[in-house]
Amino acid sequence: MENLAIIDISSNKIDLVIAAFTNSGNFTVTYSTSEQVRLIEDFDGEGMLKSSKSNEAISILKTYKVICQMKKASNIIVYTTERIKSLKNYRSFIDEVYNSVGFKVNILDEDTEITSLYSGVVNSLDLPKGIIVNITGDSVRFVEYNRRNILNQAILPLGTYEIAKVMDEEKNTEKALVLMKDRFSKALESIPWLKEVDEEYAFIGTGNAFFNVGALSRKIRKYPVDLPHNYELSFEDYEKVYDLIKTTEIDKTKKIKGISNDRADIFASGLSMIKALYECLGLRTCVLSSRGMKEGFIYSNIVASSGDKPISDILGFSLDNIEAYYDEENSNNAKQVGNLALILFRQLKVLHKLPRNYIKVLRIASVLYDCGKRISFYNHEKNSFSIILNSDILGATHREIVLASFVASSQNLNDFSLAEWIKYKDLLLDEDLEAMRKLAVIVRLAKAFDKTERGVVQDVSCDILGDSVIMKTIITMEADIEIKEALKTAQDFKKVYKKSLEVL
Repeated sequence: MENLAIIDISSNKIDLVIAAFTNSGNFTVTYSTSEQVRLIEDFDGEGMLKSSKSNEAISILKTYKVICQMKKASNIIVYTTERIKSLKNYRSFIDEVYNSVGFKVNILDEDTEITSLYSGVVNSLDLPKGIIVNITGDSVRFVEYNRRNILNQAILPLGTYEIAKVMDEEKNTEKALVLMKDRFSKALESIPWLKEVDEEYAFIGTGNAFFNVGALSRKIRKYPVDLPHNYELSFEDYEKVYDLIKTTEIDKTKKIKGISNDRADIFASGLSMIKALYECLGLRTCVLSSRGMKEGFIYSNIVASSGDKPISDILGFSLDNIEAYYDEENSNNAKQVGNLALILFRQLKVLHKLPRNYIKVLRIASVLYDCGKRISFYNHEKNSFSIILNSDILGATHREIVLASFVASSQNLNDFSLAEWIKYKDLLLDEDLEAMRKLAVIVRLAKAFDKTERGVVQDVSCDILGDSVIMKTIITMEADIEIKEALKTAQDFKKVYKKSLEVL
């Protein structure tokens, strides 16, 4: 595997992300860090970057270069946005970065910013159409897309740091939040198409402002899953955060403990901007994305086969990435079990009567059915629960990930824990319990049909009779071990499907 490093120099921080990738285009992020440094807004009074801030940035970049060398990053891409041109001496700064660190800094035009943001988000969320909003310290980016085509785009040069200046004059938090919201609402009027977004569109938020509000929302809700990506922030849950913060005395020198690295006033300004967005768009739920411009650069530099087109099967690509990076030698078995599970799902459709929206759950659970072995072979099904639940699986909702965790860990139905299930009741539906049991039996059968990991069983056809199901295996060679292993599921099969099982 090779490593690619992306360094993003923004107005108030410098980010580093390193991704490991294979020749086939699979990749995973292996390292990420961020250092605060105020560049663009910390002028010397004449629009010039202070030497102290320049030196601080150079020092951070030198550290990042050492990290890249330690991580053996073969390619390092360094970029900043056109906002840096607000500095009169930006050229001198870029030259100094090259002379001192050896990094060539690319200045992105607005189209590249937008396409990178779009690529990072649309390749990580399975949402056919949406409005992407990326809030940063110095700007807000907007992208409207439908069926994976960009329809509208805009960049407002007004971010959380500028909005937060309201609190320099107004110390009352509740009044300041209203003033900040009103100021941003007025700025949004310069983008008329925002008010015309169809109600079927998804409101997608990315950037620290959204992450911070999402983190506090999950704490208030006692949300059982610690996954910021694809978290659905309803307006009602947002208001609970707003109501909590408006009664808090905001000190710009402090942070909100356990929530954000940003100052409390920056958190408050982001909070007010999100309220303005809810009102402007008229949408009641915001889906959070932990992917953005940096990830968009990774896609464009690694997933070359996709060209400018988004990935069609986000979940499949994500599962391939996990297998390629963590279990490359065993990936054929994982794919085989996944394929057999889908075959069994179709063959048993008359019995299980589950809708197609459970297929994502089955795909995750079957491909990662034995991921717990990475911790310990013994009781690896139980280990699989925590691994799947905390894996960076894209293209699936939190409910689907939780369900897949239960399916993989309950391949033997006696291992199912109702007490554990109850912890996630607010995420799950009433019908999910029976569906989980049916899918767990399918995964166990699929695993059995590749017991020796030789790909012997290529297909399965099921004859469903009055009180029994006869499974006929289509094999490439002797498969006695696979058939014997599959018959061990007969007891659980009868519990769930109310029919005896025969395997030929």
